[in-house]
Amino acid sequence: MRSSLLIACLCWAAVSAVQAQTPSHAPLPSPATVAGGGVQRAAGKISGVVTDSSTNKAVEFATISLINSVTGKPVDGTVTDDRGRFTLSRVAFGNYSVSVSFIGYESFTRTGITVSEKDPEIELGRIILKPIQNRLKEVTVVGEKPLVEDKVDRMVYNAEQDITNIGGNASDVLKKVPSLSVDLDGNVQLRGSSNVRVLINNKPSSIMANSVADALRQIPSDMIKTVEVITSPSAKYDAEGTAGIINIITKKNTLYGVNGSTTISVGNRTVNGNGNVNVRRGKVGFNASMGTHQQFNNRNESLLERTVTYGTGAEAYQSNLNQMGESRRRGGGVYGQAGFDLDIDSTNNVTAGVSLYQGSYHNRGIQQSFQDSPDLTQQIDNFGWGRNKSQSVDLNVGYTHIFKPQQELSVLAQWNKGNNTSINNQDIFLNQEMVLDTLLRNTNEGTNREATFQIDYVHPFQNKTQLEIGTKGILRRAESDALYRRIRYSTGTEQLDPNEFTYDQDVYATYASYGFKLKNYNVKTGARFEYTSIDGQYIQPAQDPFTDTYSNFIPNILVSRTIKSQTFRVGYTQRIQRPQIWYLNPYVTVQDSKNVSFGNPELEPELAHAYELGYSNYFKTSSINLSLYLRQTNNAIESIRRVFREGDALPENASPVLIDILEREEDVAYTTFQNIGKNATYGMSLSGNTKPVPKWNVGGSMNLNYITLRSTLQNNSGMQYSFNLNSGYDFGKGLAVQAFGSYSSPRPSVQGKFSGYYFSSFSVRKELWNKKGSLTVGVDNPFSKAIKFTSDLENDNFTQYTENLNYNRGVRMSFSYRFGKMDMKQQPRSKRAIRNDDAKGGESN
Repeated sequence: MRSSLLIACLCWAAVSAVQAQTPSHAPLPSPATVAGGGVQRAAGKISGVVTDSSTNKAVEFATISLINSVTGKPVDGTVTDDRGRFTLSRVAFGNYSVSVSFIGYESFTRTGITVSEKDPEIELGRIILKPIQNRLKEVTVVGEKPLVEDKVDRMVYNAEQDITNIGGNASDVLKKVPSLSVDLDGNVQLRGSSNVRVLINNKPSSIMANSVADALRQIPSDMIKTVEVITSPSAKYDAEGTAGIINIITKKNTLYGVNGSTTISVGNRTVNGNGNVNVRRGKVGFNASMGTHQQFNNRNESLLERTVTYGTGAEAYQSNLNQMGESRRRGGGVYGQAGFDLDIDSTNNVTAGVSLYQGSYHNRGIQQSFQDSPDLTQQIDNFGWGRNKSQSVDLNVGYTHIFKPQQELSVLAQWNKGNNTSINNQDIFLNQEMVLDTLLRNTNEGTNREATFQIDYVHPFQNKTQLEIGTKGILRRAESDALYRRIRYSTGTEQLDPNEFTYDQDVYATYASYGFKLKNYNVKTGARFEYTSIDGQYIQPAQDPFTDTYSNFIPNILVSRTIKSQTFRVGYTQRIQRPQIWYLNPYVTVQDSKNVSFGNPELEPELAHAYELGYSNYFKTSSINLSLYLRQTNNAIESIRRVFREGDALPENASPVLIDILEREEDVAYTTFQNIGKNATYGMSLSGNTKPVPKWNVGGSMNLNYITLRSTLQNNSGMQYSFNLNSGYDFGKGLAVQAFGSYSSPRPSVQGKFSGYYFSSFSVRKELWNKKGSLTVGVDNPFSKAIKFTSDLENDNFTQYTENLNYNRGVRMSFSYRFGKMDMKQQPRSKRAIRNDDAKGGESN
């Protein structure tokens, strides 16, 4: 806590110093370049800020039109950002006028603007719009964004523009985002790495703490507006997530009045429903949304073949294990959020929000195992069933004070709590006589708490530069209370083994980020300092606690230059990856009598160096984005599988449950996590969009990388690639079709490789009642009723092949309806939010 207070004092001192040295009436700085349609033979730039005349607030989403003074025709355009700023780049030399318009305001036109070689950059300063006195009774806003947008520092996928997303979940949406791949278990990778941080509305959510894959399946796709992929985060972001950040933005109205929408979907595998409502009057706004997602008929078939070998010659030993299983999973949950904001006056704003989730999934399956070794020939039948129940609540509150446009101070706080209870029961029968041998009853109750406090300050300077500084404290506590119960009928014994573990992780940080222009180059550079304190306690069984502290200095720089319609950029940043509870929990998950898994509480964080070289170009109806990157990760965290034999050393800090299983059963494989060494990825990503004709859009992306894995255990390397293609056609009269397909190649791991996988979908939508309603019919994987996923693992004493067959062909029908009226008297200001992107999330088993 003393470190947090020290950091806060340093930041406040920096703010005071900056304010004391800067005139109070400095001109507005030039905003950041906004990507837009390219203009041929362009060399200039026009920028400005749009504000409300009565409230002095920024006007967001105002339409900016650049008009040629000679022809009187528009030649370019854009919209204002969340601070009212706009920039028209790549403007050809000539005479222009700029027109500014927005619903509910009187239009404004500035004439006599000349862009020349002598004066290529025109700063219009503040443009003031006057509200129309008579409010509109009802407004229909029609607009279309491209499916994928390049925002220079991030890639944005507009999920609401893709009708194939209707009726799915967040995992289905992420499959279609450039640079991302999602395997059949729902595990997400960014440019070949699973070390990503997933945020919801710029904030962490407690539902992500245990398993990102499970959490994504619980969020209805109809609630998602956009997905942002940030591969070179600035210093204001937490330093963790070595591959980058994925930010899921949910739908939330920001228009005045009372309005909302509702959607319901039914299909052969899922049933979804969600709705949202927005109420905004005067200085007060309220929004709420709720969605439910139910899964059924989720069938999986599995196969495992493992050969264990030891010794040579007369002492050679070989054991073979063959397993075949079938399982079904069903369940669902409810996800909801509510937000409130109040404009106290033109310079002070208060926000508050809450999000809730509750879900429950049930699984049931049967597995047959055949063991053949010199010492034992055995058949084992496992009948298993279980339940996973989770609950989470996230609360946040914030205050923002605006000294003047682009100079503001924000104070934010957030509290999260998530509970997860898992039950795993197995009845084990031996040999063909089906004699009941053992009952296993495992339960694990886990709790995650997180409290965050954050202060941010943004200050503009006269020379069109901007400084951002801030401080932050994150206090985390994870608890696991597990009970392992084994009843053996063959011996008449019962064993009870509790496992209780707590893990505290506190992170204190401060940062400074500075953006400026150096000749023709835009530069944003900064640094972040983070101090981490760790305290782990083994309560049952009692073991020595462990503590650790470490500090990290994280620099970053991003340089870009725009030449006509082309933008070049180069960046470097360091990233740190702290393991989350999924990787740390020592609780032993007994998958079956021959396979177990557990976490490693003493994992150390990863540290990565990321380099990126980017290029983008915009044509009249097309765009292209290319990136070359190198990511070097030290102390990389990877899953490791070993087979235990009598006489082998037990895993470090092995629990009594693990010791009992390893010593009682023959050739048991255990999976855990380790800091293996180094992981280097060299890659290229390419994405683009085009419109061959006005009603037909085509977009796609490709990612190609070479991965090398070096460790004291094993080494491996290999090429990996993925691509996707998305196309839609508008037939007019509210009828549109859209199709999507993707493929990911096999990828290497430390001990082997995982197979490739593919996904496809097709949807047809008909709009009804003057676009207030719509009916959509869609199908997933129409060309195959099941998808096969395999893996090959090996080390010096075993080889293993696994195969999973997922029956995931789905057909669904969805109905959506939008309601309400909008009063466009004024625009709400932008809101600051906490971003906790500093912890390595869980993967699916």
